[in-house]
Amino acid sequence: MKTNIIKNGIILTLAILFASCNDFLDVEPVGKLIPAKVSELDNLLNNVNTIDFQFLDNNRGCFYALLGDNITISPYQAENTYYATHPNIDRYHAYIFAVPYSNPVTTHYFWNWGIYRSVGLFNNTIAGIQNLPAAESGSDYAKEVIAQAKAARAWIYLQGGLVYGPAYNPDGANDKKVIPYRTNESPLAPNPQLSTVSELFDLILQDLKDAVVDVPDFVGTPVRAGKVATLAIYAQTYMYKRDWTQMLKFADDAWKLALQQQGGDVDKLIYDYNDFEYIKTNAAVVAGADSAVNWSLRHKGGDVNFRLPNNRENLLYRISPAGTSLYPSNDYLSIFDAGSDLRFKLFLLKAEGAGGSIENGGDGIQRYNYRGSKLLYNEGLTYPDLLLMRAEAYARTNNKTAALADLNTLRKYRYSNSAPTDLANGSSLSTDEVLYEIIKERRKEQPFESFQRALDIKRYVYDSGKPWSKTEVIHKIGNKTYTAPINDTYFTLPIDNPVISLNPEWGLTPDLKPYVLKPE
Repeated sequence: MKTNIIKNGIILTLAILFASCNDFLDVEPVGKLIPAKVSELDNLLNNVNTIDFQFLDNNRGCFYALLGDNITISPYQAENTYYATHPNIDRYHAYIFAVPYSNPVTTHYFWNWGIYRSVGLFNNTIAGIQNLPAAESGSDYAKEVIAQAKAARAWIYLQGGLVYGPAYNPDGANDKKVIPYRTNESPLAPNPQLSTVSELFDLILQDLKDAVVDVPDFVGTPVRAGKVATLAIYAQTYMYKRDWTQMLKFADDAWKLALQQQGGDVDKLIYDYNDFEYIKTNAAVVAGADSAVNWSLRHKGGDVNFRLPNNRENLLYRISPAGTSLYPSNDYLSIFDAGSDLRFKLFLLKAEGAGGSIENGGDGIQRYNYRGSKLLYNEGLTYPDLLLMRAEAYARTNNKTAALADLNTLRKYRYSNSAPTDLANGSSLSTDEVLYEIIKERRKEQPFESFQRALDIKRYVYDSGKPWSKTEVIHKIGNKTYTAPINDTYFTLPIDNPVISLNPEWGLTPDLKPYVLKPE
């Protein structure tokens, strides 16, 4: 029986013994080599590998993000950072659409450390509980833990399927084979066949259908899926499936339950950016830069959780890139109202760019996005994400009034309250115009350097002719222009050679072309 590239089973069961406490999951290791209680298997879901390196590289960046339109690279960065010293050259390759982005002879973190390492933990939890004596496996506690594992598995397979495959086409066959939906926990069991896009969505929805019955209403930390998070993943799945009626149903159920759990107080679900300020220091500031780059962000009400996974906005927390080494593109900056949008005022700050001053050959003063470092980015799900999903679903089902109401609810927390925060002349706009505003707000709320924007670009292709829909993405480095149509070749990742070699039954052909480190 062949060795399996997916490292789960015994190895991941042992992880329960050796996982140490960390900044994200303050949980002591517990259990035995062979777990005999639900509580010991439950603790697998507290392993940091359930939330870390999902769509990240070994330096916590995301090359898939550079396929999108949020980021720009300067000539200085291209020549002196990426060509010269960067350990993750695939980020640069993605930016210039030089396929393949990663060296195909190595297994990418996306696959090995992210998707299937997490899935291994989820599968071991599910199977381990199911194999316990009936008195243990049939308990309400056991059912809750299995439900949480299935919800988390559904989320990562949804994102993974969209990264490795095309967007779901409601008018198409959706028969492209993407990734295996592995549910077996044994390291000796062979992989299943690759699932098609259609099969993948069916399996995701089945996991969610199972999970929503038993998942707990409340969780101690948003690294675990509760009822609201599971309903939100349901809504997100139907969003990518372009089933707007079902998207609305689950987004509405999730938002109403979230409000009910907080006594109807939206303030407990979304931070009001009017309540944040910077603590001034005497730190030296480069001429032309913003002083706040070196200052600490403070919540005026004394909330100290805004930099932690359990901050009030996090619904399902997954670690996201939060660096400040990439420049926002002009396209990204253009969607902000610099005068009233507090996301611009608080986080889109000017600092010295790569290489220092222009006089010394560097980029000089550049604008960066500091939101991820000053606050906290979450590439999972947030309550603002949920509210905007409901707003989009309302607009997609021609309920402009309800869509506008949800949009204005978010704007109340993101725009300066020194003037009305509602969308100007919102009631006179068309439904499509309101939808466009919702989509822009969604883009602002997403982690700046994550895969999420690129996935949206893929699904918006089916909104042909709308202002938010693109047929291609254009990047520039100085006077050079790089263009890619939004299709399988550029926005769909191939499975790497080592994985193909270990799974010949898939019928895939390894990529044997030389990998060019410095493509033109």
